Amino acid sequence: MIDYNILEQFVTFYQTGTLRETAKKMHISQPALTRNMQKLEAMFEVPLFHRTKNSISLNETGLLVAEDASMLLKQTEIMLRHARDFDRACRTIKLGSCTPAHVAEIIQRITAFYPTSAIASEIKDISQLLEGIKDGTYQFVLLPFCPEDDDLYCRKWGEEHLSFLLPKRHRFARRKALSISEMNGENMLLFQDIGFWHDLVVDKMPDSRFLIQTERYTFLELVENSTMPGFATDAFRNIFPDASPAADRIAVPITDPEFNVSYYLVCSKANQSKLKALFQ
Repeated sequence: MIDYNILEQFVTFYQTGTLRETAKKMHISQPALTRNMQKLEAMFEVPLFHRTKNSISLNETGLLVAEDASMLLKQTEIMLRHARDFDRACRTIKLGSCTPAHVAEIIQRITAFYPTSAIASEIKDISQLLEGIKDGTYQFVLLPFCPEDDDLYCRKWGEEHLSFLLPKRHRFARRKALSISEMNGENMLLFQDIGFWHDLVVDKMPDSRFLIQTERYTFLELVENSTMPGFATDAFRNIFPDASPAADRIAVPITDPEFNVSYYLVCSKANQSKLKALFQ
């Protein structure tokens, strides 16, 4: 049986061309490397090297074996990677969500019930989440509605309600509630990584211009120090756990129903028992 460690040394010699460089690269002594090359030659039962008093090089057979060995080692590496990736995937629960709100809470619940599983999560568009829960990309997805699909099972997880975050001197700061149309046309602060809320806000306020921020600290600094209106939700601390709305701002609820959302945790019917366990 061929020793893969010796085969790797042989391929490295093929690449470097010298025993000295090979020994250095493989962290082995040169005499030990020389003995390993002799062992490999004995395994093949054919000469693989040209030898002189002061040098050693591959003969034609050795070059052929080295090229084949290179491909074999690459295929072995691919095989090992596939096996490890497959094993990791089998032990990984993947969560997709339309919003960053509630993700930490769901992961905590999943971890409590399945402590030996790894958990991966990502924020995606609703269409991608629906496709992913059907093709097995995700075991669970969080959606702002319960899909009408006989192959899917869903349970209500929680709610989120969007508000305008207004400076106290804003003309609407004393209002108890506002419709989205009343604020359409205002220049607004907006954090980009808020899931489906981002596209919904931009779509429903076509006459507004948005100062969109991708860096959390900068966004919070603008909320604290600028006079531009922004947005907040009752899940604000789930998204920014170390922050709170600025003291000189008022959160005014948005009345439009699409900005007051009930979330549903969704899985395939095959995973229904797993989802039920999370609600015990």
